[in-house]
This record gives sequence, C-alpha cells and structure tokens, in this order.
Amino acid sequence: MEQTVVTTVKPSLKAADLPPAVRVFWDTAPCQFRVASILTAIDCYCALATRLRAMYVYDPQTPHAMLLQLLVLGEPGSGKSFTRNIVQQIMHPLRMKDLEQRRIEQNYSEMKRTMSKNRNLPDEPVTCIRNLQTITKAKLVKRADMFIRKYGEPLAFFFFNEELATMTDSNKRAFADLNTMDRLAYDLGAEYGSDTLSEASYNADVDIIYCSLFCGTENALAEYMNKRSIEGGNCTRKVLTRIDGDSLGSAAPVFRNQTDAERELVDRTVRKLMDETYTEDDGLQPILMLDMAWMDSAVRRWCEEQRRLAVKTGSNALNCFYKRSSVSAWRMTCLLYHLWGGESADNVDGVRRSCVRFYRFMAQYILDGLLDQWGRQYDEMHRVEPVETKRSPSLYDMVPQQFTRDQLNELCAKLRMSPGRIFLHKWMAVKLIHQPDSDVELYVKNYK
Repeated sequence: MEQTVVTTVKPSLKAADLPPAVRVFWDTAPCQFRVASILTAIDCYCALATRLRAMYVYDPQTPHAMLLQLLVLGEPGSGKSFTRNIVQQIMHPLRMKDLEQRRIEQNYSEMKRTMSKNRNLPDEPVTCIRNLQTITKAKLVKRADMFIRKYGEPLAFFFFNEELATMTDSNKRAFADLNTMDRLAYDLGAEYGSDTLSEASYNADVDIIYCSLFCGTENALAEYMNKRSIEGGNCTRKVLTRIDGDSLGSAAPVFRNQTDAERELVDRTVRKLMDETYTEDDGLQPILMLDMAWMDSAVRRWCEEQRRLAVKTGSNALNCFYKRSSVSAWRMTCLLYHLWGGESADNVDGVRRSCVRFYRFMAQYILDGLLDQWGRQYDEMHRVEPVETKRSPSLYDMVPQQFTRDQLNELCAKLRMSPGRIFLHKWMAVKLIHQPDSDVELYVKNYK
C-alpha cells in the first residue's frame, strides 16, 4: 500500500504582521538580517517593558514577564555588530539613567578612599543599574537586591555582550559562572539564594530576571553551551538567529538609514515603555496585565502539532524543545500586541490575526534553530537514535497503513530506536492508530 507522508507548511513572516515600532528594523535591514534585526529590537523592548505581565495558557497560576535570551550567530566579519546600533538606539534612555547611578557609586567609592578611618562613613547609596555586560555572581545578587531595597519588586536587567567568548571566559571562573542564574533568569519568581561567610560576598535571596543578547561564532557557542548546560536546560531558553556568511566576492550588505519619522516612532515607543515602568518621582508604575486569553487556542494548536510529531518520531529533543520555543514566541507576541495598542488598537481583529501568524512563525523558527543546533546531541544524551525530525520521514510515516507489532519491532531494531511496544502505546494514546480487532495483532493508522 502506498505510504502517506505527513508534511507541514512552514509559516512565513511579512512586514505587515509587525507593529510599526518593530517594522522599522525590518524595513531598514538587508534581507538576510531582517529576522535578526527584529529579534534584537524585540529583545530590547522586552527589557524595557519590565512591568508588563500576561498569563500563559499552560501556566495559569503564575504571570509571565517578557523575558528573552537571544543569541546572534555568525562568522567573523559577518556583520553581527549591527546589534550594537539597535541596542544603543532603544536602550539609550535607560543607559543614561544607569550612568547617573554609576556616578553616584563612583563618588561614594572615592569618598570612602579619601575619608579618615576615624570618621563615620555614610550609608552606602542604593543604586539601581539595569544594563550589564559582564558581572560576577555576588555583584549580580547585589544589583538585584538593590531593586528590592529601593522599589520592593524585581526589575529586568538587560545583558548585552558583543563577544560570546567573553561570557565563556567568565563562566570558567566559579565566582562568575552564571549558568545557574541563566536558567533562573528566564522565569519570574525563580529566586537565587546566596549565603556565605565571605565578607567580600553579598548574601540575599533574590529574584534575578533578565533579557540577554549575546553575539558570537559557532565555536564560541560550542564552548559557552557545554554538555552540562545542554542537560540542565540552558539551551532550551535560548533563541538562536544566524547571519549567513556573504557569498564569496559579493558586496557587503548595507542597512538603510532610518528616516526622521522612523526615528521619532522608535523614540516615542521607548518613552512609552519607560513611562510605563517609572513614575515622575522615580518610583515604580503598577504592574500592567495584558489579556492574552484570545491567543490560547493558537498556542494549544501549535503545541499539539509538535506533540503529535514528537510521538511519531520518538525524538526526546523535539518533545523537550518545543515547550520553551512556544513560551519564548508567545512572550514576543505579547510584546508585539502591546506595541500595537492591545485591545485599544485600530482593527484589533486584524492585529490579533497578525499576532497569531507571528507566533506560529517564531515558535517554529526558534524550534528549528534549537533542533539544528542541539537536537542530535540531546537525543544522544538520552540514548535515542538521533532523528532528523524536519527532513526525514518519521517512524510513524515509515510504517505502512496497516502493520503488525512484529513489523514495527523489526523497523525499530533497524533504526536502533526504542522497542515497538513503546510507540504502540503512545500512538494509541493520541489516537494516531487503532486496532480493528483486539484479538489480531494488526494496527491501522488514522490520518488527521
């Protein structure tokens, strides 16, 4: 009997599906930089929108903050430095605010050095700095605790480093290894505790949250994301975007300069997000809850598609990676919906359709990137024969329309996969197959 192969149409992304403040970075970028450019901008906007919250359909008890961890990969000289211009433009007001706080710290340090030991030193000032490049664990705990001491609530840091190798070098030193914090920083409410005897340390139980943007090469990524990080789940929290190397001899891609209207649009958006975070007297604005319940069915539908594919292929990597791919894509969609204006947007139904299209594109984009980079290695760690889930027919597609347990066992043995009975149980549970006669070892596939 002729075999039927289940295929999925890869979603695409268009400029019209992006709010104007994000579309600017799509329109001004060369084609091969467009996705990386909007991801960089979205990452920055998410860091600024630190008071924005929404409820994820599979996590109804805990609100989510818009936290992202982006990796921009490319060969040396491929143009990864484009991220610097976007970061400097969007983060400028927050960087200026941080600069004032750093001056306060520097003045206190200078006073501490010059004051007589017999004089009482004034209390250390409470400063709140959110832009980071490299930092030790103790310093990061202290910076996060300063938010609590001043505002009573955590704020998101923005971690930007143009050289991923710098982070790798830091992680080699125990006092600067941020691997554990990297996992906790992805979720609001996951506290990190420090309690040591060292006077040079800083002890507190704090909720450290941040958006991060690191640029690097494939070799730097291999060092940064080691086996321990892959097993621990650090990789599942990442969004990977690659810049393809230029064709040999081709002209370097050039970004178009923004028009005055485009720059004003971005500046206005940044001011809006800053005003939604801080009050005029440098307090905190109330939490802003975004109603995203209308997205629940789209999220469930995409996740169900991935679950069925995971059952068909037997890939542990796919079964693991799709979950946070969905979360990261959904958080971006929340940010975009907010920038569109939310429920007060013109043509809100059209905006929501654009958001659903963006979510499906980005969830698949993130998942494909994770599977390409770490899928085989993750499956090998879990003793599963690596499965090329996107390019090869799944085990489910390889069995005929009607098959016996012996036929399935023979195919599983040939592919060095788990015993056939495991797949029979899973396929029956999700109604991918049925058994017409319980007394006969014959199974029939159900196509949906």
